[in-house]
Formats: sequence, structure tokens, C-alpha cells
Amino acid sequence: MSGKAFFDTNVLVYLYSNDDIVKKAQATSAVAQTSAWISTQVLTEFGSVASRKLKEPWPNVQAGIQEFSTLFSVHTNTPATLLRATQVAQRYGFSWFDSLIVAAALECGCQTLYSEDLQHGQLLDNGLRVLNPFVV
Repeated sequence: MSGKAFFDTNVLVYLYSNDDIVKKAQATSAVAQTSAWISTQVLTEFGSVASRKLKEPWPNVQAGIQEFSTLFSVHTNTPATLLRATQVAQRYGFSWFDSLIVAAALECGCQTLYSEDLQHGQLLDNGLRVLNPFVV
């Protein structure tokens, strides 16, 4: 799918890690087909997962954040993003962090949100489609 797309943290983790080569290839393919966006939240969550779960040393975490900051356009979450996230949470019943992801994607004008955490194929606010890049 072409167009503007937003990527959830889990997709970045698969791009970074070599633990699952199939999912890494699927994530790479999804990123290559789009104008790719992430948020400061996604970078923050990536840093947490890379250091805590993947047990990466800090220089590797820093390199990953730098690489993703150049590969993707980065949306900075603002107070307006937080307020929009409360509306998303109320409307769809999503968790706070998923609502922040959706709010940022909507603010960026994205047509697609790549995530394995939300319902594949769901249409949000009449314009943002959730796609799980790992569904075959």
C-alpha cells in the first residue's frame, strides 16, 4: 500500500532485531512502500524495548534511535495530541498508549497505521486503516 503510513513500535522492533527474519522482511517491505511516519512516543518505546527486552547496550539503542529518526518522519506529541488521544480512547476503548499512536497518526494525515496490536483492517475516523504487516 502506498501513501502516508504510521508505524507502531512493534514494527520498528522487528526492523531492528534479527530474532524473526520473516517478520523483519515483512516490516521492511511495509516501510519501503510508504511515506513513513513515527512519533516521539514510538522512539521512546523502542528505546525501552531495545534496552530492556532485547538487552541491547546503550550505544546500540542510540544508534537505532538515530537510524529510525532519519528513516522516518518524526511527529512530536504535543498537548493537542494528548487531548486527541483521550477522544480516541473514549471512542474506541483503546489503551492510553495505543490511543496516543492513533492520535499521532491522525495528526500526520496518515492513511495507514501498521501495528500488530490493533484489529487488522479496522477503519478509524473514516480515514485511517489499521494493517498488521505480519498477517499473511
